[in-house]
Amino acid sequence: MFEWYKGMVDEATGRLLYSYDPETGLATGDGEPIRDIAAVWDVEVLSAFLGRNDLRALIRRSLAHLDQRVVPRDGYAIVAPGGESSSIAHSAFLSLALACSDLPDKVQRLTPLTDGILRQQRKDGSYKIFFDAVPDSGEELYPAEAMLALLEAHRLTDDACYLESVERGFAHYKRDYYDPGVLDSDAMIFFANWQSQAGRPLFEATSKPEVKDLVRAFLFELHDRVIESGFYGHVARRPERQACVEVACGLEGLADAYAIAVSTQDRRTADYRRCITTALGFLVRAQRTAGCTDRERGGFGGSLASREQRIDVTGHVASGFIKSVENGITEPTEAGSGPAA
Repeated sequence: MFEWYKGMVDEATGRLLYSYDPETGLATGDGEPIRDIAAVWDVEVLSAFLGRNDLRALIRRSLAHLDQRVVPRDGYAIVAPGGESSSIAHSAFLSLALACSDLPDKVQRLTPLTDGILRQQRKDGSYKIFFDAVPDSGEELYPAEAMLALLEAHRLTDDACYLESVERGFAHYKRDYYDPGVLDSDAMIFFANWQSQAGRPLFEATSKPEVKDLVRAFLFELHDRVIESGFYGHVARRPERQACVEVACGLEGLADAYAIAVSTQDRRTADYRRCITTALGFLVRAQRTAGCTDRERGGFGGSLASREQRIDVTGHVASGFIKSVENGITEPTEAGSGPAA
């Protein structure tokens, strides 16, 4: 997978390509700004996990390019992506990329961005998504991505305002967004993923028992609902019908919920582990390793049949694999071999 990222470096820009279609040979440079920024963070996380610095130049070049998009405002900063409204998601992923970088001034560079996210929080705990006068959208993803960035800022600065913001925000998106049924059921996997990616570090950082209880109960409720829907059973029995990005996002979030289940000795541990191995089995099968182009090798298409690749799909898979290994789960269940929970 790491070699795939090396092959996705655009020779013209020195930055990552957004997509590649092996059947036509067409490669696309800048794609969707949020995903382009997030991919830098993905590379940093994978590089750190593997202990490799082969892509350090790519990371530095990408961060320098993104720095040109940062627009200072009165006491904070935003990312001007070009072609779309600036949102807390743009700020979040650049903050996460900076937090994982080896830049000596990374804290000074990321705190104006995370301070901008803080300014977007409303009295009810929700976050205004866009910095301009644009109606909210993307609530199933962007607030949790922003909360994860705030928790990274808290880790680096120990500033309590970041943690307090996330404590309020997490409670809002449980009680005033999820509980009333605002969430589109088609977005459940992706919502559960990002709530879990923000929820696990919140669970670890907060000293408030009521917040820990809320996080644990909410994440378990989300993943229990996904499991009860038959999602992982479908992955096991009908792998040819699954989208790689959906399975990868399911794996990412479930791996974080599993870590909390293990730490609290919860009864769900065995079921969660079984579903994780099912997702791993599908994704191991989906990885392109033979009968493919050199650039395609090691990456992931849209499905078992679709070969077109995007950087965000492989990024989600990499994250899910890393979290699984860190949880001590390395043996996948072969896709199509039988039922899962």
